[in-house]
Amino acid sequence: MILKRHMTFNPPLLRRQALEQGLDALPASASPSLYRLQQFWSDMAGRDGVPSRERLDAFTLRPWLGHISIYEAIDGGRDFRIRLEGTAIVAITGEDWTGKHASDVDAKYGSKIAGFMREVTRTHRPMVHTMRVFQNEVEYITRLLLPVRTRAGGPVDQVFLVIYVDPQQIAA
Repeated sequence: MILKRHMTFNPPLLRRQALEQGLDALPASASPSLYRLQQFWSDMAGRDGVPSRERLDAFTLRPWLGHISIYEAIDGGRDFRIRLEGTAIVAITGEDWTGKHASDVDAKYGSKIAGFMREVTRTHRPMVHTMRVFQNEVEYITRLLLPVRTRAGGPVDQVFLVIYVDPQQIAA
């Protein structure tokens, strides 16, 4: 009598850990639009150090709107809900995460977006990363995380995630 053993083998998904290279400032190769947005954000911050949404509305952000996703702190800042995914970001990534959470993105791609956003809301300072797009690992991008308050004088409770394709990396 021959005994057959059935073994179920479920190999882990082959997924490379996301490489989000942190930088102290925007790289020289970053899109000029990122430099303009960062300067605009700084100008709008004033004495508070972090601008409020009253100063950053759809009209003032018009030149950058498609490249901005708005993340809102939830669960006491432990996670962030994606309130709006920019149309250019959807075009770059091929995915629309509106209504999902930063932790969902982290779980799917091995990224650290939720942790970076917690740091941005805690320190009130922008954060810059360069990386390949998680979804296709072909295009290189520069990502800028900007802290924002929903109301003047309130806590930092939103983060603008801004993505632009890095024009120098495309040519390389």
